[in-house]
Amino acid sequence: MGMVIGVARYLRGAFCNLHNRLHLPSQQRFLVIMLATSLTLVLLSSCAADPLPNLPQERAPLAASSARTIEHAMGSVQVPQQPQRVVTVDTAALDAALAVNIKPVGSIVYERFPAYLQEKTTDIQSVGDGNQPNLEAILALKPDLILGNKISSKSQYKHLNRIAPTFLTERSGRDGDWKDNFLLYADALNKQTEAKQALDQYDRKVTQLKSKLPNASRTVVSIVATTQGKVGVYSANSFSGSVLKDLGFSRPDAQTKVSKHAALISREDLESIDGDIIFLIRDQTSDSSLDRQAFVSDPLWSKLKAVQNNAVYEVNNQIWTAGRNVLAAQQVLEDIEKALSETGG
Repeated sequence: MGMVIGVARYLRGAFCNLHNRLHLPSQQRFLVIMLATSLTLVLLSSCAADPLPNLPQERAPLAASSARTIEHAMGSVQVPQQPQRVVTVDTAALDAALAVNIKPVGSIVYERFPAYLQEKTTDIQSVGDGNQPNLEAILALKPDLILGNKISSKSQYKHLNRIAPTFLTERSGRDGDWKDNFLLYADALNKQTEAKQALDQYDRKVTQLKSKLPNASRTVVSIVATTQGKVGVYSANSFSGSVLKDLGFSRPDAQTKVSKHAALISREDLESIDGDIIFLIRDQTSDSSLDRQAFVSDPLWSKLKAVQNNAVYEVNNQIWTAGRNVLAAQQVLEDIEKALSETGG
């Protein structure tokens, strides 16, 4: 940056010296000075806009003998045959990598690593919170592959791809497309066999649970969350909704008609909230996210059938909404199995 500032100062000085020598009229002298000042600002802003000023704008290509070219949401990208230092800029990508026995060297987190991943995240460094990856922290880890999704990382893709080959899925998995994303991440990691094994394990668990659910299609299951006095429901097209769909459960009409993964509803809309079973998603980091006791004690919601039948189950938002991949999906199945055991199936 020092060199850019020096060049800008030189050019501005040169312009000013030129107008002094030419004895230009005052109006033209003003234009010359403004041109010099504008050029200076352009040069300085171009430098300031680059969060990685010491890194080349274009990354050197990988050696053909140790790389593959694959397609992703941003076009084609050359990735290493056997990635060794992976960074994930989405927790769904972190889940996917761990599921195929790849431990990333770094990952973004949402305040902290998901508890359901437990010891699997030991020694993984945080490289930013939420959708704000710390580019310098990522660069310091010297990754050879970066994984994420286009929704949250499109704006940073150019810089991420300067650091290391960056693979983005088109969507985030929140709309129930997590299986497709998992296979895409596994392909980028060259772990297709391990991915098939993980999905087979998930399918076996689904089959096992379905054998205990002869009346699943007649059981209405609702997924509800609260925050800041608002009530949201998660649709059949959501991540956790897709797991319920695999098990064959029915959903409240309002939760099947929502085109997006979730929707806000009126707290008085008991029909949209209620079901034979309610899974209440709780964000334990937020005081405005009601726990089970607060939910069932509400005078209005105490009228819900699921509340009256003691069929409201609190579940973790890190799993049911933020997980968005196969390990989280397996944990959703565990939560459902636990709830069924408490209700007697």
